[in-house]
Amino acid sequence: AGVILFARNIVDAEQTARLTREITARARACTGRALLVAVDAEGGRVMRLGPSAGWTATLSHQDLGEAGDLVQTELEARRIGGMLREAGINWNLAPVVDVGYNPANPVIVGVGRSFGANPQIVAAQARAYITGMHAAGVLTALKHFPGHGSSIDDSHAGFVDVTETARPDVELVPYRLLLAEGLVDAVMTAHVFNRHLDPWVPATLSRSTIDGMLRGELGWRGVVVSDDMRMGAIERHYGVGDAAVRALRAGVDLVLIADDRRPGDRFASAEALKAIRRALRRGRLPAARVDEALTRIAALRSRLTVPAEVR
Repeated sequence: AGVILFARNIVDAEQTARLTREITARARACTGRALLVAVDAEGGRVMRLGPSAGWTATLSHQDLGEAGDLVQTELEARRIGGMLREAGINWNLAPVVDVGYNPANPVIVGVGRSFGANPQIVAAQARAYITGMHAAGVLTALKHFPGHGSSIDDSHAGFVDVTETARPDVELVPYRLLLAEGLVDAVMTAHVFNRHLDPWVPATLSRSTIDGMLRGELGWRGVVVSDDMRMGAIERHYGVGDAAVRALRAGVDLVLIADDRRPGDRFASAEALKAIRRALRRGRLPAARVDEALTRIAALRSRLTVPAEVR
């Protein structure tokens, strides 16, 4: 479906544009389809196209939320989106709509990734951010469903249990508001465990959370993308292959693997594909579920505006 770029892939503007142009052209030649080229470009500290590679500094979600100026937020998102499009990137895995009500949260609040502790403000800021991105021709994704702002641990490092800290009445407000408005392109899941939602597995692997809550209760019919399956909360406990199958069964459409490299010339994506094919053969993963995911991804891809040089 696509690729995701990180700082390790980026040298400067010229190199990045050349890289994405070559990848996109090769994908189109091989498949006849447009390619989703994604990046985390929230602004502030989470900005792969940063000053160290020659781009101008950007404002974080916290900066924008504290300023409280929705016009400024839209313009800043449009500026970031313009940077992405010039670099050949068409999908920004942002905005973060995690409500930052836990000041001890290390992975969202502690690094300026939340618009604030008020869910209405978070929704308003995210709306302006999405509008700016769309004006620049860049797709977006709300993250991290059903909420990572309450945690006291980081799912990059290991298992995160938010059973005692989660507040769905607060954390789902931005999703309820924005999904109803038709602005959303995709939703990214969180690798957080909440036994009140599912007593067995984290949200990314939970059918009751994704198919039940996100699709059933909130009515989302578009693409669900996982957070990185190589994060400690998933890989250390389930393995990439089994987790990929579980995620698809739960309702995830696009499984994200941020670092494909394995020792000994092995690849995490190959492990995931092998597990998926085996699950299909053995009936553990219905073919109809995969077809449904592919249909949703195709619909997301159809929303891309393709630069003239790669048409």
